[in-house]
Amino acid sequence: MERSTIIKKLSKYFATHELVGKATYEFFEARNEDSWQVFDTDTLHCLLIMREGIGLPFSVNNWFWGGTYDERGFRSNIQYIVRSKTNKGIIYLSGHPLGKAIDFQVDGMGAEDVRNWIEDHAKEFPCKIRLEWKKKNKEGVYKPITWVHYDTKQIDSKPKIYKFNI
Repeated sequence: MERSTIIKKLSKYFATHELVGKATYEFFEARNEDSWQVFDTDTLHCLLIMREGIGLPFSVNNWFWGGTYDERGFRSNIQYIVRSKTNKGIIYLSGHPLGKAIDFQVDGMGAEDVRNWIEDHAKEFPCKIRLEWKKKNKEGVYKPITWVHYDTKQIDSKPKIYKFNI
């Protein structure tokens, strides 16, 4: 599918402010451009397949409406997570600042059910997908996360859909 078609279809479900932080959104708005350009085409295509296939509303960023989420899509170099790693001298290789990752929740559907849906529909996706699955808590125990993180960073030796822990 052509990138322009993907964006046109995604625009029915998402405004760009839902996918980028405030500074990124304002940067592009001031130039009469749109924020879609920061995203990898495969990442957008996967988001469209999930949104149309699942058929329920997705929640990514909500800062525009006064919410606290602003780093669940594209993360710029001045946003907290990226900036804090840089200031500490920690390399940060997440898919978010590359425009290859999105965190979201689906209204009326649990994160594990969404991950299972993605695995069940692997053949529909144009590329490999990594799914964040568990996160280590303060006690060092891995617990399943309550949101869905997917990215299109690809490792050739991995299967089409694969999980990783953070």
